[in-house]
Amino acid sequence: MTLFKISLHLALGLSLTAAETPTARKKEKPNEKRANPTAAAVPSVGVHPFFALENIDTEGGEVFRIGGMAFDKDVLYVTTLQPDRTNKAAFKAGKVLRVENVLQAGKDGKKLKVTTLCDWLYEPCAIAVIGGSIYVGEKDRIIRLDDGVHKDFFQKGEETVMLAGASVPNFHTYTIGFEQYIKDGKTFLCGNFTTAVLIGGKRDVMIPPNPEVHRGSNFILGPVDGKETPDSVKLEFLAGGFRTPNGIEIGPDNAVWVADNQGVFNPSNELIRIEKGKFYGHYLRTENGRVSAFQPAAIDAEVGSPKGQTAATVHLEQNAVSRSAAQPIVLRSETGVLAPYNGQILLTEFTGGRILRVFTEQVGGVWQGVAFQHTGGASDKDGNNGLAAGPHRIEQGPDGNFYIGEIGAGGLWEFNGNWQGLQRYRVKSTTEVPSDFNEILAVRVVDGGFEIEFLKPIPANSIALNDIKISQWTYFPTQNYGGKDEGKMMLKPKALTFDASGKKATLIINGLKDDNDIITNGTLSNDNTGWVVNVEFNPRTSGKSLLHTKEFWYTLHKKIGGKEVGAGDVIALTKGEALQQTFQSLCMSCHVEREGGVWGAPNLKGILGREQTVMRDGKQVEVTVDRNYLIQAILHPDAVKSLPFKDVAMPPLGLSEEAAADLADYILSL
Repeated sequence: MTLFKISLHLALGLSLTAAETPTARKKEKPNEKRANPTAAAVPSVGVHPFFALENIDTEGGEVFRIGGMAFDKDVLYVTTLQPDRTNKAAFKAGKVLRVENVLQAGKDGKKLKVTTLCDWLYEPCAIAVIGGSIYVGEKDRIIRLDDGVHKDFFQKGEETVMLAGASVPNFHTYTIGFEQYIKDGKTFLCGNFTTAVLIGGKRDVMIPPNPEVHRGSNFILGPVDGKETPDSVKLEFLAGGFRTPNGIEIGPDNAVWVADNQGVFNPSNELIRIEKGKFYGHYLRTENGRVSAFQPAAIDAEVGSPKGQTAATVHLEQNAVSRSAAQPIVLRSETGVLAPYNGQILLTEFTGGRILRVFTEQVGGVWQGVAFQHTGGASDKDGNNGLAAGPHRIEQGPDGNFYIGEIGAGGLWEFNGNWQGLQRYRVKSTTEVPSDFNEILAVRVVDGGFEIEFLKPIPANSIALNDIKISQWTYFPTQNYGGKDEGKMMLKPKALTFDASGKKATLIINGLKDDNDIITNGTLSNDNTGWVVNVEFNPRTSGKSLLHTKEFWYTLHKKIGGKEVGAGDVIALTKGEALQQTFQSLCMSCHVEREGGVWGAPNLKGILGREQTVMRDGKQVEVTVDRNYLIQAILHPDAVKSLPFKDVAMPPLGLSEEAAADLADYILSL
């Protein structure tokens, strides 16, 4: 709630978002270093024009797979790990590193100085520095390294154990964080516990040995001051119902933000401004009572129900917006070019290798908001054109710049190969940014539609109604991994009017829906879910695009006024368009093609007539893929397993025989 795999839906504290299966990893020699140009030579292709992405090298060429980051003055402390994706051999060589020269690195040949404080941790993805001591969250416990800002190495056994027995071995269970939460004038560690799943995304039984621990929950532990005793701290849960809450942030108002990743019951990635004591929809199985915090006891955990959940603040549509949401960071007290963005959130997104921007507002007492693609960020294989690897963590340094911790580790942790590291996301001065740069700054709900605010005025008559594409949809909770858009419809814009400044436009749309518009398929419904409204502009003048950000996704829980949809307000979807959407939402997370293969599942392109080795009834047999084989694979994914994916637990898609046949025909057309 991104990244060794942001957003994987938990890759690295990470987000594992698709079939989470191990793949061959690029072999690296000790201290092998990617081609890494100097900071001045790094172009900003795919990077937001207000930022420059700078590579910073280490003395000796050490590279990191970063699980957690925390600044203490001008020194950066990070945890690193090699994530275990097999559940066969726990990786217990995670490190805590002290990283010095961070603010100067990349200038006049200055490099990072790295000190290894310990190298025996169990996949650590949380870290904080308080009172001179370092707090670390491992898979199964929370520890303190006393006086860690001064000591240069800790032997195993020198740690102070603050909480033990947080999980059983599972590749998907992590402790995420830490942020510092203030309560009654005292400091607490605030973090997330992710849930256990089987390879492929199905839920697993979660029975931690510590009866206090509720997986899939946000917690605080404390109070802490660097010298407290373990028996003086208390574990308290603030909210539950998360699947892969890979990211956490504390806002300036002490609000806790959690980034969760789609899976069973939760069909979208989500950014959530949590309400204390609330449950957010991912039900844990009830063996021995180890359910998520605040999970409704009256609802069958095997079936689930949206009636027992609190709505996510902002949905992040799978694939189109996010594959694995990770670390959110609230922009605060910014000056210069970032001043208009204060209060908004940057959110790392691991598997897509990008950063999102989110604006939120409160309407009628309900928090909701809009997501934008802030940057593509993709780099080439040598790290020359942007993010070197999946952005997992992001922290702001005392110099006002942002530092992005990355990872590449194969499987869904992999973005742009297996590179990893630390990059500076430098904020440019006003003289460095293009004078004609413009984008959508914010979107707010108004009577009958939205007010769209631009960073700068838009030239008159540059946007026509036929330049605007609008669609809306909602989600049903699912018993399987992921889910598709429900109730989707294409809407026609009714009117677009600008104010005198040219910076704000009112877009009127008939037929907008909110939480009062409940739909059902007879079994499931979209109670407490909201509707996502996607709006795309194409404003151009003399062949030049006027906007960097031309598209937004608003999660509408509460609208204001508006008219019901009429016959002339809807654009009918063709069957092919509807099937394409189903394929994108249900299949692409795992079967999407990339260089060197697919995301841990068979490639579906050109599959008709393919000779394939499969496991059937425990035996290895050869088959030729035809239409019927594909239909049965969609309806009964556990009956036949394609090699080498026999250990992948593809969940049922919940489709009827007719829908499965239609989807099979679409796949065969690829």
